[in-house]
Amino acid sequence: MTQSLLQQLREQTRPAHTALEAQPMLTRLLSASLTEEEYCQLLQSMWAFYRSLEPELVPATAALLRQHPNPEYRYLPRAPLLANDCRVMGCACPDLTYPSIEPRLDGGEAQLLGVLYVIEGSTQGGRFISRHLANTLGITGDTGASFFNIYQWDSSWAAFRRWLSTDMAIRYQDDYKSIIEGADRTFSALHAHLDRELTCVLQVSPEQPCR
Repeated sequence: MTQSLLQQLREQTRPAHTALEAQPMLTRLLSASLTEEEYCQLLQSMWAFYRSLEPELVPATAALLRQHPNPEYRYLPRAPLLANDCRVMGCACPDLTYPSIEPRLDGGEAQLLGVLYVIEGSTQGGRFISRHLANTLGITGDTGASFFNIYQWDSSWAAFRRWLSTDMAIRYQDDYKSIIEGADRTFSALHAHLDRELTCVLQVSPEQPCR
């Protein structure tokens, strides 16, 4: 029996997904001893990633939806949510004086679907993270964790999953490899970005500024 596109995505991107979950900044996020300073550092890092990515991702997704309309799915920009969370937490968004590592969006529509699969699917992790933030730091969707509470008020993951597994799975049935490659690159790009951000956090020499 042939595996569905979603099954193939889950299985073939599992190594990159598992590696990202083990990234130190993300493992600290779920630590019982997480501090507000560490949470702010993670927010700033995630903002830098999406702020660099979305100026290209948002119009690319809109173009894809114009070509393949879907009444249910829409992409919700993440950078504004993260900027607001940073503001609420009192941690300023850093100046982007260096290019952020980001998924490549020059691989065509199939790879774009892979990028969206990772971003939309990540909202499900927010179910655990949001509860943890509320329990450990008392932070809720209204007090600095709107990014991790997307799942509560936006159903884009469910809509995207239906779109991907029906209409788009048929239209791109010969491009599954490219979709999977786009997802794999996204997991790896975020991992590399957070690794670099962690290096900046740990760097103490004023002669070697990170930004």
